[in-house]
Order: sequence, then structure tokens, then C-alpha cells
Amino acid sequence: MGFRIHFGVLSMIKIGFIHFDTIYLIHHFIGSAVELYKDPDCEVEILTPETEQEYLYSLLDLYDVPRSIVKKIPTYLYKKFAYKIQKRTNPSTVPLFSKHRKELIGYDVLVFTVFNHLRIPRNKRNPKFVFLMHGAGDRDYPFLDIYKEPISEFDLVTTSGQKIKDLFYKMGEYKHTKFEICGYQKFDAVRIENKEKILFNNNKPTVVYNPHFRDSISSFHKHGIDILEFFYTNKKYNLIFSPHFNLFDERRQDALKRSDIAKKYFESDSIIIDFGSVNSVNMSYMLSADIYLGDLSSQVYEFLINGRKPCIFFNAHTINWKKNEHYQMWQLGKIINDIEKLGNILESRDIWQKEFKEKQKKAMAYTFDISNEISSSKRVATAIKSLIQ
Repeated sequence: MGFRIHFGVLSMIKIGFIHFDTIYLIHHFIGSAVELYKDPDCEVEILTPETEQEYLYSLLDLYDVPRSIVKKIPTYLYKKFAYKIQKRTNPSTVPLFSKHRKELIGYDVLVFTVFNHLRIPRNKRNPKFVFLMHGAGDRDYPFLDIYKEPISEFDLVTTSGQKIKDLFYKMGEYKHTKFEICGYQKFDAVRIENKEKILFNNNKPTVVYNPHFRDSISSFHKHGIDILEFFYTNKKYNLIFSPHFNLFDERRQDALKRSDIAKKYFESDSIIIDFGSVNSVNMSYMLSADIYLGDLSSQVYEFLINGRKPCIFFNAHTINWKKNEHYQMWQLGKIINDIEKLGNILESRDIWQKEFKEKQKKAMAYTFDISNEISSSKRVATAIKSLIQ
């Protein structure tokens, strides 16, 4: 049983899922939240700001879970007033943690998908902290020295497969943290949502262009407009331009301006441009595309879940990547440095893709530990509950 004894009284395990961020993180926690909600030993709440949560609600409806699982927590009144003047729709997370600190430490477990747990001071009576890794890429971001201490503060980190766990262990020691391989619960949510669909009314192959948002690794800042122009003038292909959610997120200071994308690209019958809708995060585009074009986004692994298919990576910064373990995905397709090579690479894809099929198969097995016996969401839920048992 998973009940706890609190001051001599038998009570349920109280678990809070922190969702103070954007919609692209929902798939990375909703499956395990639902599994624990259905567990009679657990009391589960999804904690959000007082903002529009219709997409979250729509997914809960699909899971047949009441919307009352979502608990909206208000920010300070003076902050609400300031946001209204600023026309800001998403509140800062810092005041939310400050205002609700006492309430938050009343949970047995708090579950995070981003590193904002340090806003809650730790002591012996604090909750257990869980981090659900979102994405399954190779980038060095979570493994940098500056994150060793924050990650050490988690009692549990769930990973999609052996690859991420190995990268953590290679990068250093973590004082308190247990790493548990649980698979990729986003796939469970996408399966429930069933978002594979026909996007174009033609038989042309479809390319999904999925650049990262960091300008130091992204291909878009140097080549993005040229890539859009290539597909605008080359009528052999459809293009889905689906960048990382943050690239054009206007709440970010480093975000690019959507208005810089020429109107003609939006009007093309063979181009879809999506800066961050539901379809950009629920794998609709990754499941529908025939060819992947990008740089260092972990979504390439989501693209490959539907079969071994051609991948093209832009090395926009002439990075010496071959012995860099944070560029493992670049071993799964063709690397190009400029737009002039794109046409020939696309035309010859049936030939060169043969050399990458086996590499893609091995990489997917290393990245995702998927079980046919038990869902990833259930595995995550079991790992979270085990912290209290």
C-alpha cells in the first residue's frame, strides 16, 4: 500500500504536478498524472496559474479524468494589475512559488518538467522532488556543470532510455538523485490523442523543418529564410515549418519576430507554418512527414518513431561534431553546411538513406526503452509512488 502515516493518521499520498509553463510540456507529464490519479492511494493535483488551460482540459477529457484535477493558483494582486497593464498573459513563476510556498511544501511529492524546483527551500519536511525529462535528445544542456547542483536536489529523475541515463553518469555525480528509465510517456498521450492525419491534398513528399531556438546551434538564424524560399520555389515537395516552440515565443527576449516571415510563405498551398499551435507539439507533423530537416532538436527522435526515414541536419556553425556525444543524432542522416546542397541531397535520399537505417534502429532502441507489457506513463507513476512507499 502507498498510504503514509502523518502525525499518527493514515492518509493518502498527496502529489502535485507543477505546470507553470507552455503547452509543449503537457505530454511529458499528463500520462503519469492520470495513472496516479486513478490510484486509490494517491491524491493528485495539476497546479497551474490562473491562465487559459483549454488544451490541458481537452486531454483530460480524452483520458476521462475530471477537470477538477487542475488546481489554479493565483499570483499576487499587484502582479495581476501589473500584468494587465503590460498585456502579459502568462505570469512569472517566481511570485507563484513565493506566494504558495507553504502550500507547496504540504505535498508529499512535487513533480516538475523544468528546473524551477529551487524556488522551494528544502528541509526535512519538504516534499520529494521529481524531474520528468522532457525530450530525448543529445544536447549538453541538462548535463552542464551549472545544473549538477539543481539536479542533485531531485530525489528522482525519470529518463526515456539508457542514453540519457548514461549521459548523466558520464557528466558527474549527483548527490541524492535516483535515475529511473521509464520510457517516453509523450508517446502514450499522442496515441490517446491520435493525431496522425493528412495535411496536404497531393502526393508530394513532405519535409518537416524543425530548427532549434538557440541561435548558437540553430540553423534558422543563418539559413531559415533561404530554406523557406527553396521550398516556395521548388514545387516537388511540401514543407511543414515547425520550429521549436521557443524560437518565435514572443514572451522571450531572444525570440524572433513572426512578422519577419514574408506573407507569401503563409499563402503557399504547399507550405504550413506553425509557430506553436497544438499541432506543433502533439507530433502531428512528425507523424505526417516523410523527411526530417533540422539541426539539434530532440524531435528528430519523435520523427523516427514512425519508421526509419531520411534525416538531414544543417551544420550552420561548422561544428566539429563527429566525436561529440551531444551530436549523436547527426550520425542518423546527411549533414549539409549550405542551402546549395539541399536540392541534390533531397533528390538522392532513397540512395543514401540505406546506410542510415540500421543506425537509426540502434539509436532509437538506445534512446527509448519502450515496453510492450506496461506503458511508459505507468512506469513513471510507479517510480514516483515508490518514493513514499
